Amino acid sequence: MSSQITAEHTYAAIDLGSNSFHMAVASATDNHLQMIDKLRKPVRLGAGLDADNNLSADTIDAALACLAMFQQRLRGVPIEHIRAVGTNTLRRARNADEFGRLAEAALGVPIEIISGREEARLIYTGVTFGTRDELTRLVVDIGGGSTELILGVGTRPQVMESINVGCVSTHNRYFADSGGKKFARSWRRAVQNAQLEMQSIKPLYQAFDWQRCVGSSGTIKATQLILNEVGYGEPGIHRENLEQLNNRLEADGPDLLDGIRQISNDRKQVIAGGLAVLLAVFREFDIDIMHVAHTALREGVIIDLSAGGSSAGVRSAAIADLQRRFQIDDEQVARISDSAQVIFDAVRDAWQLNEQRDLAALIWACKLHEIGLSVAHVQYHKHGDYLLRNADMLGFTRGDQALVASLVRNHRRKINQSSLDTLAHYDAERFPKLLAILRLAVLIHRTRNTSERPPLQIFATSSALELRLPHDWLQSHPLTCTELDDEIPAFAALGLQLSIMPH
Repeated sequence: MSSQITAEHTYAAIDLGSNSFHMAVASATDNHLQMIDKLRKPVRLGAGLDADNNLSADTIDAALACLAMFQQRLRGVPIEHIRAVGTNTLRRARNADEFGRLAEAALGVPIEIISGREEARLIYTGVTFGTRDELTRLVVDIGGGSTELILGVGTRPQVMESINVGCVSTHNRYFADSGGKKFARSWRRAVQNAQLEMQSIKPLYQAFDWQRCVGSSGTIKATQLILNEVGYGEPGIHRENLEQLNNRLEADGPDLLDGIRQISNDRKQVIAGGLAVLLAVFREFDIDIMHVAHTALREGVIIDLSAGGSSAGVRSAAIADLQRRFQIDDEQVARISDSAQVIFDAVRDAWQLNEQRDLAALIWACKLHEIGLSVAHVQYHKHGDYLLRNADMLGFTRGDQALVASLVRNHRRKINQSSLDTLAHYDAERFPKLLAILRLAVLIHRTRNTSERPPLQIFATSSALELRLPHDWLQSHPLTCTELDDEIPAFAALGLQLSIMPH
């Protein structure tokens, strides 16, 4: 009996890499991933950064043209089944937000800039999907601007790091103007620099005795083809063969790579940089053989998106870890989260809030709003903002973290407008309403006692909220009553009208 691919099980992942943009469309179920289509365009985003780390106009134009082509292929894929992620170059680009707005208009979905560790987690998810064993693996992925190294057991990543060396960045630094007699010297310097970058994280991996090393990405696949063409035809990438290729490169220079027929011309432009990073990995981590994977980041994104995707669980674990590390008061979190849920339910329809997306962000902020107390009580909301912007939070995009950090920064005292400038435009639209709910929930429970919250009656329109409280309760809580009155100008700064009425 033949199976039919339906929209219900169709997913798409777009990877805006430093060298190429990739798109994968697949049918995904709990235990099976069937690739339907793949597209790749060599945009060279990493080469388009100027001296101030701004993407050039020409690079942006090329990127948008590519995304417009991808958008055509996405027709028919449910919008909630599409995810576009940006990696190293967009993490570095100062005008990434401006580019993100243009890219979303071209593609039809927002661009999520992910951290290096989150990229590493997704790569490991893609490489190990369907694995049934409990082997300890080292997974290596050499991208255009960064290299991810992940140690895990079975399908569970345990050590995840991202270093800022990749095929494009190494090419630009060492090989852009290096040919002829200069090549051997540039080659040695490129390998040595990559090794130096890896030495700071090397001790994290030495505590593990991995049983299998797996490489993913275009550089790894191209290296396998190069080794086959120059006469080293064994499956996988062997240290001995890679060292012999190194000797030939030092002797023959880039002409050896130019003559390789099995890799594309755009890959040839950056392959020397990728090979230098790969050789450094083999040397620093004492690898004998690396097996070649044909899945990586894009497949990991699709697996995360598919039914019961793991990112929600990963985010919950990241939040719980921060709560433990910074000793956040669980009982206060429960009180504020409960009241925030009640207020959210009352205003959701009038404020057009999404229960899955918006409520999740609100509850994250409730759980972490006091994280800054671990630094100092004075200005703790500012300390919390800093911690959340700079923490490694697996499962969270850079935009997610900026949203939560801004909510925490502004949950008390005066609204800080400059912190709002860091929000993506699609978060800036919902931020005022989420912040209004958070501020009210925190204010109601400022005394931190275990008594139940007051009986709230909440009425909302698109731009106003009326809060009704019992007259006797207001009289017996003068501090809260005063603070509620003080919230009226804060709400006005958010574009909302707040009214406090006794009943």
